[in-house]
Amino acid sequence: MCEMNSHSASLTAKECWEQCGVSDQTADEDDGLLVTNINHSKDLMRMHTLRADPGVCQTSADWLESSSLQSAGLSLSHILSCCSSSPGTTGESSEVSAEVLRDFEMKLYQMIELYHNRIRWLTEGSRKVFGMVRGSKVAVLVDASDVNCSTDRLIDLQRNLLDLLDKQLRHKTKIHLISFGSEVGSQWDQPRDTSPLRLREVQEWVLQLGPSGGCNLLQAVKMALAQTELDSLLVILGSCPDQPSGLLCDAVEQCLLGREASVHSVGYCCSPAAIETVKRLAEVTRGSYHLFSPSLGVLDDSTDLDLLWAEIKTARHVLSHIHNIRSGHMEDVEILTGMEDISLSEKTSGMNHLNAPLHIQPKVLLPVTSVEWLKTHGLKAQKLGLYQVLAPNAYSSLKEFVPVLGKTVRATVHERAMVPFEWHDGTVKNVHVDLPLLFQYQKQLQSATRELERRVLWLSSTGSRQIWGTVCEPRVQILVDASSMNDRHWLHILHSLRLLLEEHLGSQHSFNVIVFGTEVASWREYPVPVSPKNLQEAWQWLQGRQSAGGRNTLGALRLALEGDPHRAPAVPHGLYLFTSGVPDQDMAAVSAYVSECCSTSEVRLHLCLFTADMDTPSDPLPPRHATRTDTAQVLRQLAHAGKGRFHWISQTGIVESDDVSALIGEMEKAARYWQKCSQLVDSLAQRASIRAPVAGQARAGSAPVGRAQTGGRQEKLPPPRPTILTLTRLSNRDKGPDRGSLQRTITWRPTSAKAVIPPAKPVNGWKPAENDLRRKKIKTSQSCFFLEDGSMGMVFKAYPKARSIRNGITTVKLPKREEICSTKQWLKRYGIRSLRLDLHKLISGPDCVHHKRLVPDSQQKGSAKYCAILPSVELNGRVRHLQLTPTELSQYLTEARRLLQRYCHRMQWLLSGSRRAFGTVLESSVCFLLDVSGSMAPNLSELKRELASLIWEQLHGQRVRFTLLVFSGDVRSWRPELVEPTEEACRQAVQWLSQLTCHGGTHTLEALQAACGLGAPLAWYLISDGRPDSSCSLVLREAERLTAGKDITIHTIAFHCRDRADKEFLKKLAHKTGGRFHCAQEDGKAVDALASREQWESKLNDGQERTVLLFEGDDLRRLGEEMNKLVQFQREAGGFRDVLLEKKDHE
Repeated sequence: MCEMNSHSASLTAKECWEQCGVSDQTADEDDGLLVTNINHSKDLMRMHTLRADPGVCQTSADWLESSSLQSAGLSLSHILSCCSSSPGTTGESSEVSAEVLRDFEMKLYQMIELYHNRIRWLTEGSRKVFGMVRGSKVAVLVDASDVNCSTDRLIDLQRNLLDLLDKQLRHKTKIHLISFGSEVGSQWDQPRDTSPLRLREVQEWVLQLGPSGGCNLLQAVKMALAQTELDSLLVILGSCPDQPSGLLCDAVEQCLLGREASVHSVGYCCSPAAIETVKRLAEVTRGSYHLFSPSLGVLDDSTDLDLLWAEIKTARHVLSHIHNIRSGHMEDVEILTGMEDISLSEKTSGMNHLNAPLHIQPKVLLPVTSVEWLKTHGLKAQKLGLYQVLAPNAYSSLKEFVPVLGKTVRATVHERAMVPFEWHDGTVKNVHVDLPLLFQYQKQLQSATRELERRVLWLSSTGSRQIWGTVCEPRVQILVDASSMNDRHWLHILHSLRLLLEEHLGSQHSFNVIVFGTEVASWREYPVPVSPKNLQEAWQWLQGRQSAGGRNTLGALRLALEGDPHRAPAVPHGLYLFTSGVPDQDMAAVSAYVSECCSTSEVRLHLCLFTADMDTPSDPLPPRHATRTDTAQVLRQLAHAGKGRFHWISQTGIVESDDVSALIGEMEKAARYWQKCSQLVDSLAQRASIRAPVAGQARAGSAPVGRAQTGGRQEKLPPPRPTILTLTRLSNRDKGPDRGSLQRTITWRPTSAKAVIPPAKPVNGWKPAENDLRRKKIKTSQSCFFLEDGSMGMVFKAYPKARSIRNGITTVKLPKREEICSTKQWLKRYGIRSLRLDLHKLISGPDCVHHKRLVPDSQQKGSAKYCAILPSVELNGRVRHLQLTPTELSQYLTEARRLLQRYCHRMQWLLSGSRRAFGTVLESSVCFLLDVSGSMAPNLSELKRELASLIWEQLHGQRVRFTLLVFSGDVRSWRPELVEPTEEACRQAVQWLSQLTCHGGTHTLEALQAACGLGAPLAWYLISDGRPDSSCSLVLREAERLTAGKDITIHTIAFHCRDRADKEFLKKLAHKTGGRFHCAQEDGKAVDALASREQWESKLNDGQERTVLLFEGDDLRRLGEEMNKLVQFQREAGGFRDVLLEKKDHE
C-alpha cells in the first residue's frame, strides 16, 4: 500500500492561483467611502493589495511544477510501484488492493477538476484576452497599425488594454509602454515604477492610441530590449508585421542572445500569416503565445491551456489503466519506457495473442547504427564543431622567457581585438569573435540538436526497437537464452521475439533462430531467405520451446559462427544474442573466441541484456552468479569484442543502449558548444563595455604625427653652444683691431671654391664667454679643525664623482597598446633612429675616427698613439675605434631585444583579424570598391567572410563611416552615401555582401569615377585580383586627375593576386595618390611569421643568423625591414662586445 500526499499539494496549488482573483475582487470593492475626485484612496488600496500578494499570478508552466500528476504522485509509474508481484505457473501476476485503486481514482478526479477550474479561471477577464503576463519588469508592445487600430477595433482594444492594466500590469514592479506602427514611440524613455500616478498616465496613453501606418514590430522589439532591466516582453500583434517572418524571428533571436528575458506573444484578431508569426516567435524565443478573437469573444489557442489539456489527457489515460487493472488485465499490461516518458502497449489476452498469425510489416530500407548515422548527420560531418568554426579566426598565444625580468611572460598583442579561449587540447588561443557567424552557428546547432532528438524518439518509438535496438545487417541470426533462469519471463521473451519477427526481419535477406539452454537447438541448419511463410514457421517453432537447463552461450555462438557453410565473407552478418546473465563458460575464453572469429570477417555480435526489476527467493541461482552491474560490464565487453553493440532493457524500459548513448553524447557536445559560444559573446560584450573609453583615446592617438605634435607642449630650445673660433673673434673685437699673426690665423678662410664658409656675423645678444662657460660649483664634504699654533686645518671627507663626457645607452620607452596608424607614422616615433639605437651612429662620432699621420723620420703614415689602446673595428668600409664598454654594449643588446619584441608584437597585430587581409583602416570615412568579376569567383566566399570580419571589427569597432561599391561589367553601390556604422547598418551590409555573385569583366576605371560622387575627404580601398580590362596607364592618369586637389586617398589591396605585373599596377595606383598597398595573398606566410618569434629568440641565443620574412604590403614590408636592421645591429653589437672582452682578457 502506498501513501499519497497529493491532496494537500493540490489544495495549496489551488489557493495559489486563486489568490490573484480574490485579490482583484477585494481591490475592486467600493463601499462608497473611496469615491473622491481623483480616486486616491482606491488607487492606494490597490497598491497595498499589490504589495501584500507578490507573485501570485503564475503561468501554467510554473504552476504545474508543483501541481502536476508527477509532483502529486499520481502518475502511472507511482501506481505500478504500489503493485506486488507473485510468481505463477505461466508467468508472473501483479496484485494491488482495491483501497489503493480507489484512492488513486478519487485523487485523479480531483486533479482533473482542479485543472478544469484553472482553465475557467484563465478564460476570464484580461487573462482571456491576453493570457498570463509573466515577469515583474514588463514592456508592453502594442500594435498601433492601421489594421489593428481601425474604427471597428480601436474601442475594444482600448477597453481590453485598460482591463489588462487594472487586473495584471498594476501588480508589476516596473512597466514600459511602446506602440509601433510605421514609426515606433514610447510613453517614457525608460521603464518606470508602478504607482497611482503612473497608472493614470498609462490610462491616458491608452486612450490616445490611434492608427499610425504599418507594423514595424522589429524596431519596437529592439527598442524594448535596449532596456536591460526588463525581464519580460508582452507583444500584442493585430496585423501582419512589415518584416518577413524568418527575418523577424532571426533578428529577435539574435537580440536575445545572452539575455534572460521571456517573450509572451498575443495574437489579437490576427490573420493566418500573423498567427504563424506569433507561434514562430514564441518557438524561437522559448516563450509563450496566446490567440484571441475579439469579434467572436473566443480564445482560439494558448500555451497555458495546451499544458493543462495535456495534463488532463494524461490523467484520463491513467484512469483507463486503473480500470483495466480493476478488470483483471494487469498481467496483460507491458511497460515500454522511452528516454523521457512512459508509454504503454496492451496485449489482448496472453497465449491467444501469441497464437495469432504474425502481422509482418512491408519491406523498408535497412536502418543504420547511430555511429554510422552520425558519420553523415553528426556535428563533425556537418562541419558544426566549434573548433572547426573558430579555427580560421584563432591564433596561438605566445610565451617566452625575458632574461631582463628573469621569468616567462605572455604576449598581450591580441588582448584588445580578441578574446582568450581554451582550445580542445588545453591550450589558450586568441579568438576573433564574429557575432553574425556565431549567431548562424547557434541556429545550426539548434537544428542539429532537434535532428538528434528526433533520432532518439525514433529509437524508442516502437516496442521492437526498444527491446532489440536497430537490426542493420542483411543476414541475421537470433540467439535466445532459454535457460531455467528465464522460466518466469518466458512469455515476455516470446513477446519480444514476436515483435522482432513482425517489425524487423521482414526487410532482411535471410535469418535463423537458435535457442540454447544446456542443449543448443537451431530452427534451421543455416539461415534461410526471409518470407512470410518462413517467419510464421519460425514463430511456431519458438512457441514450442521450453526454458530449461543452464546457459551454454559458447555452444550457441559456435553453432552460429561455424555451422553456416554458405555464408559469404563480404556480406555483413549480425548475431543478436538475447540473454539475462553471464555464460556458464569462462568469460575470457568466450571473449577470445568471439574476438578471433569477428576480427577476420564481416560478423558482428550484438548483446541484448534483459533483467527483471527484482528477484524473488524462489528464483534458481545460475552456475555463474554475478550482480547486475557486473553482468552488464561483462556482456558489454563481449559485445565490443565482437564489433557489436550493447543493449540493456528491463521490465520498465531501456537501461543502457550504445545507440542512444552515442546520440546523447553528441547532444551534450552540442550543448557544450552552445555554452562556449555564449561565453564568447558575454566576454566580448564585457570587454566592449570596459574598453569603450579606451577606444576614444586610441582614436585620438591615431591622428597624424604632425598634428599630434602641434597640440602638445613644446620644449624651449637652448641657445647655440659657442665654439672656440667664435669666442676668440668676440674677444678680439673687444680688445680692438690687431693685425697679428694670431688674428690672421683665426680669420683664415679656405681657398677651395667647394668649401665656402661665409663670414661670421656678430651676435649682439650673446653674453661674455666666461658667463656662458660657467660650470656648476663642485660640492664637497669637508671638516675644519684648529692647530696648536692657532692656524686652521681642513680635511675633505667626500669628493665629487667623475662625470662622463659621453652619453650612455638610454632606456627606451615603448607603448603597451597598439596605435591605429600606418607603419611609416609608427616608425617615426618608435623606429631605431628615433629611439637613438642606431649602432653605426653611436660608434661613428669624431672621437671614434682612426687617424693616420705622416712620420717625418720614416716618411710613412702611422697610427696615432691612442689607436693602439682602443680596439678597432671595420664599419661600412672604414675603421672605427670602440669607445663603448662591454657593459654599455650589454645594455644596448637588452634594449634592442625589447624593441625587437615590440616589433614582433606589432607584426602580429598587423597580421591578426581583418588586418591580415585588408590592412589597417586609418580614416574616418571610407568607401570599399570590390572587384566581383569572373576571376574572383574561386575566392568569393573567402572575400565575403573577411569583409564581414572587417565591417564588425574595424568599421563598427572604430566608428568609421562607410559604404560599399562593387564592380564587374557594371558598377553597383550598397548605399549612395556614407552611413554611420550602427549595428543595423553593419548587419545589412553583411547581408548584402552575402548575396553577391561573380561575373563579367574588371571595369576599374568606371568604379573610380563612380566613387568620385561621394565627395571628400574620403579614402578609397580598392580590392581586386588583377589589372583592369582597360589600359593600365589610362587608369593611372585618370586616378591622378580625379584625386588632384582633393582630400582623397586610394589604398589598393591585392586579393589572391599571383601575377607580378598585376601587383605592380595596384602598387603604382596606391603610391600615385599617397595611399598604401597591401597584399592579401599571404595567409601561409603570415602564419609562419606568427609562429617564428620563438625561433628568432632561440637563434639569437645560439648566435645563429636570423632574418625576418619580408612581405609585399607597404606596412608589413617597412616593419620587416626595420626588424632586419635591428637584428643586424644586434649581431654586430654582440661581436663588438666579444672583441672588447677578448682584449680585456689578454690584458
